[in-house]
Amino acid sequence: MSVSRLRSRTSSVGSRLSRRNFFEKRFSASNRESKVSLEPSLLEKRVTEAFDVFDNARSREIDVRELGTIIRSLGCVITETELQEIQVEVEDVENNCVQQARFVEYMCKVISERKFRPADPEELLKAFQLLDPDNRGYIMREDLEKAMMELGEPFNKEEVAEMMAIACDTETNKVDYEHYINLLIVE
Repeated sequence: MSVSRLRSRTSSVGSRLSRRNFFEKRFSASNRESKVSLEPSLLEKRVTEAFDVFDNARSREIDVRELGTIIRSLGCVITETELQEIQVEVEDVENNCVQQARFVEYMCKVISERKFRPADPEELLKAFQLLDPDNRGYIMREDLEKAMMELGEPFNKEEVAEMMAIACDTETNKVDYEHYINLLIVE
C-alpha cells in the first residue's frame, strides 16, 4: 500500500476514531489473527508427525533420500517423476536435506489441493487382500517385502525397511494391514 493511500485511509478512519483507539484496535485485531494462524491444523499436525518419525536427530531436517518414504507414509500416491518434482521444490541442495517447515508447508498445500491424491482406503484394502488369499487379516513381513520390491513401481530396501518399522509387529513379523491402512489415512 502506498504512503498516500495509507494516509488517506488513516485520516478517514481517524475522523471516526482517535488515533490511539485506531492503533489499539488494529493491534488487538492483528494479535487475534496471528493467534488463529499460529494454531496448526490437523493436516499440519499429521504431516509434521510423519516427518518427525524420520527425523531421528530431531534437527528438523531429513535426508532427501527419505522424502519418498515420508510422502508415501502420508498415503499419497506418487510416481518417481513426481517425487523428483517435489524434491526440486523442497530440497536444500547445499545440505542435501529437506527442512521440516518447507516440507510441511509444501505437503499441506498439495494435499489440500488433492494434487497427489491419497490412496483410497478401499483400494489399499483390496491391494493388501490380494496378498492375503486366505483372508487372515495380515501379511507376513517377508511376503510384503517381496511384493513391494518386485511388483509395480518397486520400493528400494531402505524404503521397505522404514515402512516395516511402522507397519510390522516385531514379535510376530505380521503386518495387520487394516491397522496399517488406518495409519496411512490423512484426513
